[in-house]
Amino acid sequence: MFEFEAINLYNGSRSTTGTVEGDLTTRYFMRSLYQRCLSVIEFTVPKEWSKNYFKNVLFGSGFIGIVNTAKYGIIPQICGLHGQGIFLQPTKILVHQPLVQFEGVIGKDCELIRLTPDYLGVWDIIEHYAIQLSTAYTSLKMSLVNSRLAYILAGKDKSAVETLKLIAEKISAGETTIIIDKMLKNDINGETGIFESAYNPKDSYITTELLADINTILANFDREIGIPSLDEKRERYIESEVQTMNADSCARLSTWKECLTESIDKVNALFDLGITLNIYHYTLLNFLYVIFLFL
Repeated sequence: MFEFEAINLYNGSRSTTGTVEGDLTTRYFMRSLYQRCLSVIEFTVPKEWSKNYFKNVLFGSGFIGIVNTAKYGIIPQICGLHGQGIFLQPTKILVHQPLVQFEGVIGKDCELIRLTPDYLGVWDIIEHYAIQLSTAYTSLKMSLVNSRLAYILAGKDKSAVETLKLIAEKISAGETTIIIDKMLKNDINGETGIFESAYNPKDSYITTELLADINTILANFDREIGIPSLDEKRERYIESEVQTMNADSCARLSTWKECLTESIDKVNALFDLGITLNIYHYTLLNFLYVIFLFL
């Protein structure tokens, strides 16, 4: 169902989980996942059109208008929606940009190609998984840094502290033998000038688990957009597991295909165009075969 208020509210909503949404790592994952999403469906459009513009507007906004202009002919345009029919669907397209001004009735003067039944794009999916990946990746970097620390040291005075700093720098630089001044040891009362607390990084090493989590998040994203993926590498998968993975990867993609096919048929009928779509079929059996080659 099409509702102006619902679309505006949804597109204006943002996660409130923290500040990770705006950092560079999150933007990296958003860009990566978006390009991954664009690879699932390929379109054949008139050669005069910009396929890059067509796909980015369609997936980003959730719909794109196909309008007939006096100067540029039949072209795709980012647009606004107006009006509401008996089945709560938009009835008009509005285009307002410096080079194109257009207003027309859908099905008569123009047509609309939409990706989803609710006229929304893929950015909610992209952001949802990008934030998860960014959070996991930030934890991964922290785990890698923490795994380098093996001891907690404390000096009884400023001189001892400075010496310990120098020792730590030499250890980090890879020196295998460190020679220190024997004056660091108090010969009178036998107390050491250094407090040493052993810390075993292996006790809190979670890097392997975090890498597995990142792969799981990415696999979940792939299945949601139509790419069959596995959470883990195993030597054998039973038939029911393969069928479940195929079903998971087809759920949202089948909805996209249905909406796109219906929309494209209307565009081709109105303007006598030859627009087609092709779903890139990632065959899970081939995917499994490639994984087994590297086991």
